[in-house]
This record gives sequence, C-alpha cells and structure tokens, in this order.
Amino acid sequence: MNIQYLTYQEIDFAKWDFCIAQSSNKLIYVESNYLNKIATNWDAIVLNDYDAVMPLIWRKKMGIRYLYQPAFLQQAGIYSKYNLTEEITEAFISLASTHFKFAEFSLNYANNPSLENEFYQKKINNNFLIHLDKKYEEIVASKYLKERIARASKFNLKYVVSTDVTKCIKTYKKLYGERLSSVSKNDYKNFEQLCVDLQKENRVIIREVYNQEGNELLATALFLKDENRLYNLTSSIFPNGRDCLANYFLFDSLIKEFANQPLIIDLEGSDLPGVEFFYKKLATENQPYYAIKWNNLPKIIQLIKP
Repeated sequence: MNIQYLTYQEIDFAKWDFCIAQSSNKLIYVESNYLNKIATNWDAIVLNDYDAVMPLIWRKKMGIRYLYQPAFLQQAGIYSKYNLTEEITEAFISLASTHFKFAEFSLNYANNPSLENEFYQKKINNNFLIHLDKKYEEIVASKYLKERIARASKFNLKYVVSTDVTKCIKTYKKLYGERLSSVSKNDYKNFEQLCVDLQKENRVIIREVYNQEGNELLATALFLKDENRLYNLTSSIFPNGRDCLANYFLFDSLIKEFANQPLIIDLEGSDLPGVEFFYKKLATENQPYYAIKWNNLPKIIQLIKP
C-alpha cells in the first residue's frame, strides 16, 4: 500500500476528479471545484496513482494547523472505486494524524474506522435519503406523510421554480443565521459563489412555495445536483409556512417532479430536533457516517480548541 501526503500544489486535479467521478461512494462535496470554493485550505492523501483520495481541509490558528469541517460540506473522508477496508481507512487517518495534531472532521458513509482504535473519538451522524427510482405512490407511502400532504393541499399552495441563488441563501441566513453561529459571512459568500458557478452547469435546483395568492413566500429550498443525488443544502420555512405545512408540500412536489428517476434526494441530517424529525419522516433510508476527532496537542494547550 503506497499512500502519500500531497500539498495542494502537488495535487493532479485531473486525476483527482477522475477518481471522484469513478468512486462507488461519489459525493459532490469532494469535487475539486467544490473544495476550492468552500475550503479555506486543503491538501490530500492519495493511494497509489489516485486509486483512493482523501481531502485534508485545514486552517491555522496560533501557529497550529488543524483539520476542520467546513460549512456546506457534509462528508469528506476517503473516496475510491475500490472497496474501502478498515485497513485503508486506518492507514489514511494515521497518516493524517502525523501532519495535524488536532482534527475534528467527518468521514463519509463508506468509510469504516476501527472501533477499537482509541487514538481518536468517533461519533455517528444521521444522513437521511429519499430514493426516487420508484413510482411516486411507492415513495410517499406512509400514513403520516399522506395525512400531512392532504392537510397542506387544502391551502392551495403554489410550487414555483426559481433561479435566484442569492435570494434563497439570504432567506436561509435570515431564518437560521443566529442558530448557525459557526457559519460565517465568508462561508455564505463562498457557498453563494459555488452555487453561481454550478448554476452555469445546470447543477442547481431551487424550488419555492407561495401562498394561494402567490404574494407571500412560505418555504424555499436549494439543491445541488450530480448524476446520482439532489443535495439539500439550504431548506427554509417561514412561520406562516409552518402553519400550512409548506415544507411538506415543497418536498412532496419535488418528489412528484423527480419520481421514477435514478436519483436520490440527499436530505442531509440536522442537529435541530424539529428538522431531524421532519427529514426522518420523509426519508426512505438513513445512511449514517462517522465524524472523528483527535487532540494530540501538547498538554499545556490540549484543552484549547484551535
């Protein structure tokens, strides 16, 4: 097994993106253009001639480089078209730990860290999916969803296609910015620029819900798209939208729009109980992934998070 650490300047981006495109666990977050927009800095670990790759997304504080998880980038970790064994996962993590004394970041759903390795802490995060490769009636089958969709239909809501990236992100920031204090102004700016770039490639989907008269925005959602998934990056609902179940109406309409296609709606997870409950009720699968953390800083500063 030949694994090596590469600085950003040493990465062959053509080979990187080819590896990601061929990976059985491909996710949009680790395409080079995505990383370049969202990550402050990133290096990489590479197996052989880009048989497997792992971005190392880092910042520097008080002279200390550390690994972190950027906003709007859910899963990092190792990507490959080959089977990612526990041995490979541990080898990548071990090499990363020799370059970074502090780390707090996510792997992805196909990475299996050793449960016996006590060098780093492990936490399982939920990630809820809706598989769209079925008829609409088979996807929205639960009694709970049918009841709420029926209630929402009584309000005669309007489902609208939008292309306004800025409006959608501003709405999200307005409604949830205070609760998402770790997301900086620069994070929102970088994400908006990423969306503008991807929109030129027809890889951004924005849907809105308005009241019956069409003069009040009740809910909105922005999805990024690759050949496998629609990624739910910002989903927002106004107080009046909650009253008429506009979020259920939005996702129900989205499922109708894309049903019977070989796609997955990646709802992502949430630390907010109400949001997690909503996604869990919509989902047809939970595809969890590990987040890991280690602190190998000198004891005198070990209690300080960079």
